[in-house]
Amino acid sequence: MDCVDAGVTIATVETPPVRGPNGASVVLQVSSSDDYSKDSHLCMADYKLVFTPANGAPVTVDFLAADDDYGRKLSLRLDGFSQDGKRVLGIISESTKTPYTFLVDYHTADGSVQLVDLAKLFARALNAGCEPAFGVIGTTASGAIVLELDSPKACASNGRWLVDPAGGNPRRLPQAASFLNLYNGE
Repeated sequence: MDCVDAGVTIATVETPPVRGPNGASVVLQVSSSDDYSKDSHLCMADYKLVFTPANGAPVTVDFLAADDDYGRKLSLRLDGFSQDGKRVLGIISESTKTPYTFLVDYHTADGSVQLVDLAKLFARALNAGCEPAFGVIGTTASGAIVLELDSPKACASNGRWLVDPAGGNPRRLPQAASFLNLYNGE
């Protein structure tokens, strides 16, 4: 969606619910509104996850607020749960003057959210002005996240990459390497 224009109070969109292997579900939401700063002409985008355990009440986790230009594109996608149901993975991005894309890594046990700045992490693999599409496709037994990088303009090193949320440079996934596909019981 576009970050709301000055005539609208609040706009909200959310992903379709994603179901986990244990019956839990989650949605990712973004709400946008005027930031109400005098003469700033900026729009605030608030991101949150709503996690519903199999036998419990929904838990809302606010994890990011971004204040930038009106009219910028806000994009969000949930790719799925890890096979063990302990993590939910997705991607959010904004098309600002300096576009950014974050990997969202939600831990169901403690409700924490880790954000990984993919534009920064992949800066060496992307040409200037390149805006590739990232998708989470799985995890490894050691906890690394497997991303699919695709750039229609061929301005990036397309293919599968390993990302360790704890840090370090992304690594190409060897062609013969195995990984656990995400669970997405829609």
